[in-house]
Amino acid sequence: MSEDAIAGFVVISIMISLLVFGLALWRYQKKTNAETQRDISDRDLLRLIAAQPDQLLSPHQMRDKTGMTLNQCRTRLSALFSYGILNKSSNSRGRSFFGFYVPLIERESLDLSDDPFLTVEDLLQIFEAYDYRVTPQDLIMATGLPLSVIKREMKHFEKEGILQRLSTMQQQGMTMMRFFVLQEPYRSDPEQFRRRAGVMDLEMREILRNDNLIV
Repeated sequence: MSEDAIAGFVVISIMISLLVFGLALWRYQKKTNAETQRDISDRDLLRLIAAQPDQLLSPHQMRDKTGMTLNQCRTRLSALFSYGILNKSSNSRGRSFFGFYVPLIERESLDLSDDPFLTVEDLLQIFEAYDYRVTPQDLIMATGLPLSVIKREMKHFEKEGILQRLSTMQQQGMTMMRFFVLQEPYRSDPEQFRRRAGVMDLEMREILRNDNLIV
């Protein structure tokens, strides 16, 4: 075998190994995020951060307060960071601390449905309550749904042309924070969205059931 062939084989092997590792890591993170919701929901995790004197929480502090493992705490905080809900700072020892881009605000409870997903009426109520500019942080606090469900639902509504996701970016190209706004004609005439409620709610239930996010 020639040197070029050997080098090509090595490169391909490394790429496959990285792909397998990345897939395994993604599955672990997805499983951990789902299984540990019973220990502390995403909404209660945000409340825990807000309750700290400096509104900063490290995985080590979270472990001590929740009894979860350190890796579980890192995974949960990293998921919120990766989606632009939390920012991250580090001390001189490289220990990470997570906090909010904007202060957490507990708004008056909305009269949302009992369904384990966002119905059309739920979404419109939330947009109205948050002045038609809604962050993932707002959605978690308003609904109590885990981030994984909210991400899947927002992706579907965006695909249907009902809303659009906007991102504020740092100079390094990292996502600073996300928020959602309604698209026309639903922004000016929400009743057009309500008229699609029956079909949209059924579609969302089936999508989340197929993804094993609801039963």
